[in-house]
Amino acid sequence: MSGFGRILEDLNQAGVRYVLVGGIALIRHGVVRATRDVDAVFDPDPDNVRKIQALVDKWQATRPDGSPVPQDSIAAGRNIHLATEIGDLDLVSEAAAGIRFSDLLARAETKKVDGVEAPICSLADLVAMKRAVGRERDLADLAELREAHGELPEIGE
Repeated sequence: MSGFGRILEDLNQAGVRYVLVGGIALIRHGVVRATRDVDAVFDPDPDNVRKIQALVDKWQATRPDGSPVPQDSIAAGRNIHLATEIGDLDLVSEAAAGIRFSDLLARAETKKVDGVEAPICSLADLVAMKRAVGRERDLADLAELREAHGELPEIGE
């Protein structure tokens, strides 16, 4: 099992509520792409945030530059990039995702990633997030999704 699987296994065992987005979601929706980290939108509920913070402590995670992770960074609802011995994890806030976590989770489909079951965002939600961010990489991802699926769905389709 790779670091991705170990991260997901730890998240699941801790009872963290999350939905995978980013590179892993692209791959699961048919786009061939390398990715170096796990990207996940997390439930902002305080109990869920406590579970994430416990994992940050367990992993002895740092910021990518090696500096400590501030205790309030997850609770503040910001995106946070974590470096761990088993791999990197980007936690995306509900606000940054632009979609309520409960809606994202309701439309997600559980699939295996590196042998571990994990909720993957729907194609429509992935498309909506990529369109909203609109960076060059996101536009390229949208083109590849269009190539794989034809017409891209809107949320609610």
